Amino acid sequence: MARMTVRTAAQALGVSPDTLEEYLERTGKMESIRQGKRVFIPAHEVKALLEEKKRRARDTQEAVGTARGPAPFERVQESTVSIPVPHYDALLEELGRLRYQSQLLEFYRTEAQEKNALLLEKEHLIGRLEAELTQLKKPWWRRLLRR
Repeated sequence: MARMTVRTAAQALGVSPDTLEEYLERTGKMESIRQGKRVFIPAHEVKALLEEKKRRARDTQEAVGTARGPAPFERVQESTVSIPVPHYDALLEELGRLRYQSQLLEFYRTEAQEKNALLLEKEHLIGRLEAELTQLKKPWWRRLLRR
C-alpha cells in the first residue's frame, strides 16, 4: 500500500501541511495511518483529492470560457485541433517538467521504502539486543538455573 507523509501530500495538493491537517481533522474524510510520531496518508486518497481539484478547476474554466466566448483552439477537421504555437510550446514545457517531477517522485519513493525497510530491520535488531542485555544483567546463578 503506497502512502505519503502529510508534508509530501500537502506539497502534491499545493497546500500547506497545516491546511491539510486541518482538513483531515475537520472532515475526517481521509484515513490517516499513525506510525510512531509520523502520520501517513494513503496515496490513493491524495490522488482522488488531486483529481477532484482538477475537475473543479476544469469546471470553473469551462464556465469562464463559455462566458468569454469561443476557446482559443480551432477545429480543422473532425479528428484534429489547431493550437497556437506559444500555447503548444508552453504545454510541451509543462509536460517535460511534469515528467521530470514524476521521475523524481518515483526515485524518492523507492529511496524512502528502502530506508523504511532498513529502519524496521534495525528496530528488530535493537529489540533482540535489549532482550539479550536483560538476560545478561541477571546474576550468574539465575542465568545458570534459568530462573
